Amino acid sequence: MRQFRGRTEDAAAPFLDAKFWTPGMSVAGKVIRMFESENGPCAVLALIDPVKADGKMDEIVSIGNLTGFRMALQAAGLESLQVGDHIHVECTGKTSTEKGSPRVDFAVEVNRS
Repeated sequence: MRQFRGRTEDAAAPFLDAKFWTPGMSVAGKVIRMFESENGPCAVLALIDPVKADGKMDEIVSIGNLTGFRMALQAAGLESLQVGDHIHVECTGKTSTEKGSPRVDFAVEVNRS
């Protein structure tokens, strides 16, 4: 018999939300896990270089289903990321919307085996 154990705290990774992204900010890493949220698919990335998220330096972060991110993936011909993907994400700016908060725009590069 095989046994598996896990804790929520072991899987939690801070989100790189819209406030995190400023023009020119970029991250690169490998998708190590996918999960669903109420807003759609999210990816957990093991970063090449840590970033400051939630007030501390993190090597593992989550990137959610931000509209601009989803649009950039679709422009690349992808509906979502997959475990094992190597990704480079860069914020290219922000676009005003009628909803009050601007959309964060991205350029993405995904390498998949």
